[in-house]
Amino acid sequence: MRILLLTTHLNIGGISTYTISLAKALKLKGHEVFVASGGGMLAPELARAGISHINIDILTKSELSPKVFRAIFEISKISKTLGIDIIHSQTRITQVVGFFVSRMRDIPLVTTCHGFFNKNIGREILPAWGDRVIAISDAVKDNLVNYFRVDETRVSMIYNGIEVKKFLKDFSEEEKRDLKDKFGIKRDYSVIGAISRFTPDKGHDSLLCALYQILKKKPNVQLVLVGDGEKRQDIEALSARLGISDNVVFVKPQLNTVSALAVMDVFMFTPARREGLGLALLEALSAGKPVVATDVGGISSIVKDNVNGFLVKPSMPELLVEPVLNLLKDKALYERMAEAGRETVIEKFSIDGMAERVEQVYKEVIKRKG
Repeated sequence: MRILLLTTHLNIGGISTYTISLAKALKLKGHEVFVASGGGMLAPELARAGISHINIDILTKSELSPKVFRAIFEISKISKTLGIDIIHSQTRITQVVGFFVSRMRDIPLVTTCHGFFNKNIGREILPAWGDRVIAISDAVKDNLVNYFRVDETRVSMIYNGIEVKKFLKDFSEEEKRDLKDKFGIKRDYSVIGAISRFTPDKGHDSLLCALYQILKKKPNVQLVLVGDGEKRQDIEALSARLGISDNVVFVKPQLNTVSALAVMDVFMFTPARREGLGLALLEALSAGKPVVATDVGGISSIVKDNVNGFLVKPSMPELLVEPVLNLLKDKALYERMAEAGRETVIEKFSIDGMAERVEQVYKEVIKRKG
């Protein structure tokens, strides 16, 4: 198959990681894969894998932007020239582009929903779900079927997958010390950490409030926050108001999260409201890090309470304290959960398994369209 993956950009983030990982896995399965986007920091990874990236000016959040209309005609020409068999869109903007190109060129369209959406006039007038919709978790599928009334037969639930081998490396104590020095972390401190953009729903404020309480019982703990975003300054200000700035380390977004995860003892994943699934969560479990997470969206598809981590109610920082302290003091519990976490990802969330199921969706859609 000649496959065109569409996404808005390839900057650090879950959708970009998904797109690149899927492109590489599909190429290894013998398909010819092209990726079209507005570019970004992760684009060179495609070149290293021998996958063509087509740069299009599509960096916009508005469905009515002139960029969208230009992209429709540009992608239409590209699809004809390359003889594309199927288009797979990853974002709302590229769903709209893909929808019109699909109609113009009679090419099947698959879309992936990476999270939850709200109803608006654009979704009502132009749903643009495509011939088949991939939902990344049961919670996302329920949102599509029960809230947007998408025909259940058009929705395929396929968990996100990651390149597990990439995260299986066991770091020596000396390597961990060197990495702590690199990130500005105190060598003799326990580390809890999170990797996510600083946005209102990611729960960074809850993490700070939990740390404030943790430090009363265990002073030698630092919280490492990896990422960037609109709310970072607010979180920095909150840590200062709480008087815990010395125990909070801010690390810029990492192209490769393996090193950042290596210095963490416990991984925190605490969205306040909704979360589709969470690639960072899968990466942490692959790296052998027990997880303390909030029970929202698709997180319970990954984290099983008291098996490979702990699940607590969202926006209640006091509930995060005891699980963290238990993991830091109970070595047997820690090792049991670390092993269970890796097993979970290997069994259910490998990139090979995801690519195989996506490939099957492509075949079914092409056959039906034909």
